[in-house]
Amino acid sequence: TFSYLKLANSITTATEDKEEANESSILSALPRGIPPTFSILNHATIPADGVPSSLLKNTLPLDIITRLQLTHQNLTLPTALMMITAMQEDEDEDEPGYKFEYTSQSKARKDCRRGVILIHRGPLGIDAEGNEFFHDDRMSVGRVGDRVYPGDVIAIQTRMTGVKYINSPSDDTHHSSAPFHLPVVYQDDYFAIVNKPEGVVVFGHKNGGYGRNTVKSTLPYALDPPKVGTFSVMRRASPVHRLDRATSGLLVVAKTKPAMQELSRQFKERRVKKTYTAIVSGKIQEPSETSITSKQAQELGVCIENSEEALWQIIDDDLENQSAVTIWRPLKQWPLEHAWNNTATMVELKPKTGRYHQLRRHMAWNSECPILGDKKYDGGGNAKLLRENGLFLCSNKVTLEHPYFNTANGRKEWVEMKNKGIDPTEFLLRNNFEDGKVRVSEENGVVYIHAEINLPDKFYDF
Repeated sequence: TFSYLKLANSITTATEDKEEANESSILSALPRGIPPTFSILNHATIPADGVPSSLLKNTLPLDIITRLQLTHQNLTLPTALMMITAMQEDEDEDEPGYKFEYTSQSKARKDCRRGVILIHRGPLGIDAEGNEFFHDDRMSVGRVGDRVYPGDVIAIQTRMTGVKYINSPSDDTHHSSAPFHLPVVYQDDYFAIVNKPEGVVVFGHKNGGYGRNTVKSTLPYALDPPKVGTFSVMRRASPVHRLDRATSGLLVVAKTKPAMQELSRQFKERRVKKTYTAIVSGKIQEPSETSITSKQAQELGVCIENSEEALWQIIDDDLENQSAVTIWRPLKQWPLEHAWNNTATMVELKPKTGRYHQLRRHMAWNSECPILGDKKYDGGGNAKLLRENGLFLCSNKVTLEHPYFNTANGRKEWVEMKNKGIDPTEFLLRNNFEDGKVRVSEENGVVYIHAEINLPDKFYDF
């Protein structure tokens, strides 16, 4: 698989100067690009044995492969960018960071000509603390004609100053209305939480088949721009993670580059606490050997909203040789024709990890009660009769640390508001948002945002 840079605060360049802690202290963690006014946002390493030959043949026509003399171990830079984009579809849905979105040779060539693609020849360095860093003498700005080989690292960089936030379609879109309605559950100058409808993808498909019908394309219409003077705003707000197309619910979005880095780090370190609700087919079993208490669930790092000593179930079963842990409990059951045992069960799910289709696979394979409407894992048969209303899986709660008000400057601003008699928690909730309930808390000096939405109407139709 490809290896991605996740914007971790430990990453530095080999020649990066030490700077005093200030408003850009978070951004100083980003590796410097070429020239130094650019910073690296993400990278991918070409696998040691090259890209899968089948992927190359499925992505590009044979005449192009022949004309460019491409092999799975010898690619042009634009082709390598397309291969990385295609490989992202097998990532965990919650993997954070800027994404490679090169669905065509023309788009890849355009960014190469813009100077935002770097090539690092060979593997990154590892410092004494085990952190990766870029060797300046191995990096160069990628050109359209450059060749890429196994072990090379491809990076995306961006200019960290002078960017413009777009709150309306860019001049080249020629559209005056949003592709679809995207409810905003919470937003401030630094990040937002939106309610993704089911049936909509977060990022574009590798073949470009979704056009404007993506969350990323709709964000400029839905969100307000940060106030003038906000540090290092992004030209366009960007989702920090992903949800499956068929899954609805809460999606976290960054408006500034420091917020993107900090939120990405929280997802990577599994500090974002998420809750899903699903309806599964069958009378789900609760084996005593996999039963845990609320306290034990909290110790595992999932968010338990109250102190009641409820019993939970734990599924600890690796997926693709990676740890995958889901905490769940049943909420209610009722008769349902065509369901397994003619019974449907509503369950509350709290993933500790975020592997690809983790909740769907754990419910279908481990609990033997697939989620209603899951065409991929419901097993067919009578389950097909329960697919007409889509997948019954919703990300309905999330808790995370505020990406700005927990920084040095953010804490200073927080205290200043208190000194002026302003309640900062009320300040963050001064706007009325739709389709949700938001709470701000300060616990042990850490500011948290808690967001919750109602389940889609179809959940109540039963």
